[in-house]
Amino acid sequence: MAVFSRTRAPLVRVAVALLVLPLLLGCGCCNLPNLIFDEIFGGQRHTFTEQDLIGDWSSDCGGTVSIRADGTATVTDLPVDSVRNDAGDLVENKVNGEFRWQIQPESDDTDQEVRFTTPQHGEEVFAAHAERDWTGFDDLEYYLSTPDEPIYCVLSK
Repeated sequence: MAVFSRTRAPLVRVAVALLVLPLLLGCGCCNLPNLIFDEIFGGQRHTFTEQDLIGDWSSDCGGTVSIRADGTATVTDLPVDSVRNDAGDLVENKVNGEFRWQIQPESDDTDQEVRFTTPQHGEEVFAAHAERDWTGFDDLEYYLSTPDEPIYCVLSK
């Protein structure tokens, strides 16, 4: 047993040095949990501006959103949630109409997102955030709520 410990001791010291040295040098290894999280979910969420949002968007779940510079948007046949009917089938609730939109900044707890609200009462109808990507901002992503689990829907220009 003593021979086994002596032969392993240098390996253990080298392994510890390899783990501790980058932390002491400030290589950014403390970001490892975030990098792993980004890897699992396919990238990171990039920031976007009002100018990035203006234009016509189509959802891969169906429907369209036309975002205008004046803070208004036209939404057509955009599914935002699904419920089970009496027969147990999923039925999509689709949104249509004129809405207001506003960018909510990123915080410690939430990603930056664009919120769509009713013009009369300011009730949020749905919100979207930048789709996770490695290259930069291109698409928006929102959740289609279902009784079982949310479905990711992507809005693309």
